Amino acid sequence: MPHVLLIRPLCEGDEPEFAEPLGIERLAGYLRAASAADVTVLDRRLYQQERRMGLAHSRFWDDVREACTGREPSVVGLSLMTSADVPDALRIISRMRSLCPSVRLVAGGLYVTTDPKGAQARLPRAVTLLSGEGELSLLAVVTGEEAQIRALTPDDWALAYRPDLERYAALGCAVNMQTSRGCPGACTFCATPQLPAELRRWQPRSLSLVVDEMEAEAARLMRAGLPAVFNFVDDDFGPLERIEALACELRKRSLRVAFALEMRLASLIGQPDLAARLERLREAGLTRVFVGVESLNPDTLRRWHKGYDVAQLPEVLAACAKASITLQAGYILWHADQTVAGARTEVEALARMGLYSHRAALSRLIVFSGCALAETDSDGMGFQRMGASAERFYQQFCEQSQELTWTWTSAALREPHEVAKAHLSGDASRVEELRRILAEANARSLELFRKLAREETSRLGTTVQKDAGPEAVAP
Repeated sequence: MPHVLLIRPLCEGDEPEFAEPLGIERLAGYLRAASAADVTVLDRRLYQQERRMGLAHSRFWDDVREACTGREPSVVGLSLMTSADVPDALRIISRMRSLCPSVRLVAGGLYVTTDPKGAQARLPRAVTLLSGEGELSLLAVVTGEEAQIRALTPDDWALAYRPDLERYAALGCAVNMQTSRGCPGACTFCATPQLPAELRRWQPRSLSLVVDEMEAEAARLMRAGLPAVFNFVDDDFGPLERIEALACELRKRSLRVAFALEMRLASLIGQPDLAARLERLREAGLTRVFVGVESLNPDTLRRWHKGYDVAQLPEVLAACAKASITLQAGYILWHADQTVAGARTEVEALARMGLYSHRAALSRLIVFSGCALAETDSDGMGFQRMGASAERFYQQFCEQSQELTWTWTSAALREPHEVAKAHLSGDASRVEELRRILAEANARSLELFRKLAREETSRLGTTVQKDAGPEAVAP
């Protein structure tokens, strides 16, 4: 049986939120289920995070050499989420060529799928690029057989192979899971709507299979004395009824877990008895829902093809608060059409709703490869270029809030997992402390934002009302 080594590289620059590498774990599970290969999964970021936390078990390259000793891999696959993964991927490619000269190198992931020309230009010609869902194409590379021309359904998935599950959980990571493929959205700042139809069509996985996987991994965590915390990484978990069906399946099996998920705001707006239904979901383990609010300006939402009724957002917020479910809102405050006065108007509306956060104040539109906005002007760092006044304000705010950013980010990264653990244990003391830190940081951030906005609008001789207009933002 051939040996396959799957690696997640380091991310250059600011490290995104550390999490399990579900992409390569799912590929490994598929190859193993097909009896196609003996698979080793190695995550560069896991080693880095363990060093930072003083929990290092071994060195990455020592484990690579051990994996190559006596059974040299025939295929080494790299998973690239963004272009920021490329520099370390190049280092890995160079070292692997030295360690295993005859190995076949392949690369896949979101970056390769959404920006194949960029990936081709930056990676050596000898590296085979696999775009799209990688199970069948990687299987074909490993077995030497022609790839089957068909789309996998979600129920074709094997259980993810998670050899280091306990190591991730010990670092405060939830168990990442995917329960669907595709997304029904058409957001212009996202690459998914531009993918081929078979990759963007939303297809849900059988919930009995989803809970099979949760049950297996929860048992492992329980044996290790670790909390059973799950995070569904779907672009859209689906409608409220699907979450209720998941909760029903968990109750049937008496499976006590905590979980978070992402869904479309439109799936919550207008739902009958929303607060009561969310309360029942909370009892089943739902602690957090991430939704893409993105903007409170209807004109901006129209440009981005982001459709929901802004006026009904407060009702959703109230229902989540009553059910003690955290609603985490994605927001993009800064973009090419934004002004300082317009941003100030949106920030004041966010503050009234209780949605203002330091992260929202820093949020800026990234022109991802493959999205409908990819051809718009960027600043050379991937951000959409803004007007001179907005850019000046943004840089001032970033510079003057550096210490605040560190404080807020440190607490915000820990808070979701602590909330989930508190749901399981009943001890919310750590959550209360983290939320106190976040509330204080948000208050200081809002004060600084207001101060700098007043200075900038005064300098330009403008006002919030003149710039944004009374109808620009819903109350």
